[in-house]
Amino acid sequence: MIAALKPELSTPPRPADPDSWEGRYIRAFLWLRTLVGVFGIALPLSVILIDKFAFSESPFPRGSVSVYYYSGVRDLFVAIMASTGVFFIAYKITETTLENTLSIVAGISAILIPLFPTKPPSPDLPPTQLQKLLSVNEVFGVHFVFSLAFLLSLTGISFMFGWRERDRRRRTGQRISPRAWGIYHFACAGIMVLALVWIAVTLSVGWPPKALLAGEWMTAWAFGASWLAKGSELRAFRKQATEPLEAGAAVPT
Repeated sequence: MIAALKPELSTPPRPADPDSWEGRYIRAFLWLRTLVGVFGIALPLSVILIDKFAFSESPFPRGSVSVYYYSGVRDLFVAIMASTGVFFIAYKITETTLENTLSIVAGISAILIPLFPTKPPSPDLPPTQLQKLLSVNEVFGVHFVFSLAFLLSLTGISFMFGWRERDRRRRTGQRISPRAWGIYHFACAGIMVLALVWIAVTLSVGWPPKALLAGEWMTAWAFGASWLAKGSELRAFRKQATEPLEAGAAVPT
């Protein structure tokens, strides 16, 4: 139990031979990570644009990303959330760290968010079977809890990226220092915290309109930027070995 709450303070070394079994495995892993980052950035933009130009007659976006469950892009919203959730659960499942705990919470939350949808935006829309079985308010209560857990977990994961990067040894060909990458991930986590504060304040006062959508969009893009930066190690994709530099060694240009 205690181990599951212990931060991972360092990043394991990468294999020197990119054509080895370990190198090929890591490249496949990095591609999967990159795909999840793309999903995070594409989700709010894709559901808004596809719904606007293909299904909705309204010129304005809906009130939140979750409300798109009741639109023509429901299947896309559910597919992205479910696939992202499965990856979050699986990608560090063999580890017992705080980051893995946050990732599992984020994954379970991502799967349950569309299974327990938000309230219908209009009373004319029929409730789902689960909303009939329980009630619209009870289903929304579950949705709200797991939506909050999802956003908080993503913020924690981005913070953990920064925590680990700051102590990582610089590698050959790496123009940006690990310390700078750490600051970058901390900045992404800070933007996510500000977005969560924005959501809390605007929901409490009920103004301005679409504030929840804006906060969710900001959180998704900040996390996507952090996640993509962590996963998109292009030198590994090109199968270029990146040996750690010795302490005090000059950085190659």
